[in-house]
Amino acid sequence: EYLGDGALPPNKVLLGLKTAIRNQKILPAVYASSEQNVGVVELMDSIVAFLPDPVEAREDALTAACESEEGMCGMKPGVEAGFAARVVHTVVDSFGSLSILRVISNSCDEGGNFDSIPHNIVNMRTREELKVGLTAFTLQGKERVPFPTGAKVLPGNVIAIPKLDSVQTNDILTVKEAVSEEAAEIQIEEATQVLTPLSRRAAELPLMYTALVSLPEADGKKGGRGKTNSGSDKLISALQAISREDLAVKVDTDTVKGSLLLHCMSGDHAQLIATRVKDRYGIDIEMSAKPVQYKETISKAVLNIEGRHKKQSGGSGQFGVCVINMEPLEEGSGVEFVSQIKGGVISKPFITSVEKGVREQLEMGGPLAGYPVTDVRVVLTDGKMHSVDSNDFAFTSAGKLSVKAALSKAGTRLLQPMEDVHFQVSEKLVGEITSIVSRNDGYVMGSESTGLDSVEIEAILPSASIPAVSDALRTKTAGSGTFVNLFAHYQAVSDEQTIQRIVDESPHRHE
Repeated sequence: EYLGDGALPPNKVLLGLKTAIRNQKILPAVYASSEQNVGVVELMDSIVAFLPDPVEAREDALTAACESEEGMCGMKPGVEAGFAARVVHTVVDSFGSLSILRVISNSCDEGGNFDSIPHNIVNMRTREELKVGLTAFTLQGKERVPFPTGAKVLPGNVIAIPKLDSVQTNDILTVKEAVSEEAAEIQIEEATQVLTPLSRRAAELPLMYTALVSLPEADGKKGGRGKTNSGSDKLISALQAISREDLAVKVDTDTVKGSLLLHCMSGDHAQLIATRVKDRYGIDIEMSAKPVQYKETISKAVLNIEGRHKKQSGGSGQFGVCVINMEPLEEGSGVEFVSQIKGGVISKPFITSVEKGVREQLEMGGPLAGYPVTDVRVVLTDGKMHSVDSNDFAFTSAGKLSVKAALSKAGTRLLQPMEDVHFQVSEKLVGEITSIVSRNDGYVMGSESTGLDSVEIEAILPSASIPAVSDALRTKTAGSGTFVNLFAHYQAVSDEQTIQRIVDESPHRHE
């Protein structure tokens, strides 16, 4: 028509523009400023005029998702045949939880009249059947406007339902009839992903910052780590509630020390969480860097080290003697205990007591900085016992004394945990990442292009450097770069200044 008449009427121009946007051929841009209240009305009008409404978008989604013309999930393109909704946000406050849903589809009759909210739904993630109460809301800012009982629910509606406590953000809720077959589930998920796409699934979020969380006390000491502490229980409940709202928050416990750990995106994110906990729950919290789990190992083998425990104070005494050799093992070997006792010099129960003392003393830490000793073999070669005075305690003590003497003679060196770190950044920032790794005593293992001007860089870095790396990455990439890290191995610390700093800062150092 344009080529023939040289012009198109405005309504056809708008129709062509809307079709191109729907087919993702044109990406519209509207200049606006919310602070100056300029262009906001025009932006809203453009959304209504040009963007596809939920029913239109759903037709495209189901056509793409279903294997056949009508699909196997019972949802024909353009015909609403079952309720389905994505949980796009979760709010948890003192009144309980509020799940905010974006409706993907709903049943309707032949006249196109949609049904109301179903009272029985299924969470596709957990398979749990849920009861939906009579109370629902629409949201206008922070105001909750009651949703009329029996009101029709259209695709695209955003509604808020309280007390779905087991539901998480990004869950898909639907009716039981719609998930009767595995193929139906797959297609519902595919259609939902097209209509309410996730930029990144929760399991893929890179939580680049870890903090130790504790409660301050009046005397300045940190508390809140005991499971029976009521303040700690309230803190854990508050953090778990926030983690339901924010998928980039994870709360767990340090398996070594039993401390409460918070995993999030950055130090600023951690401080924001602390502010939320204070404002909502009235709980002041303190955050500190997660302690690095350093270890020690011996530098050389030592032979014929005696541990002697002898005590006599009237009546039955205590007597136990053991002789050990100690030698270094390869990295990652842990602690090995070998008995070469022959001829009953030490009875089997007391050999077990010696091993108990050996392992306990190694765990108590080495002479350098007081960190646990690992990668050693302890060989029990000889000993003495008394028919009356020898007992379990005596040989446990003898085992500890022999280890202390062996470590003192052999000397120990410091081991630090290393992380296998995978950075995801723009190709133009490869040099910046290499510089960050080098400055933090790490080394690059390799890189691989992941397409769309993106590259993945693998590096090995000390665990102690991860907070600094997180801050540097955020600064250099303006928040666009991410990384994930996993424990790789332990590695000897070679820099003397670093060793001295770690020794000076160690809370376990033996005086």
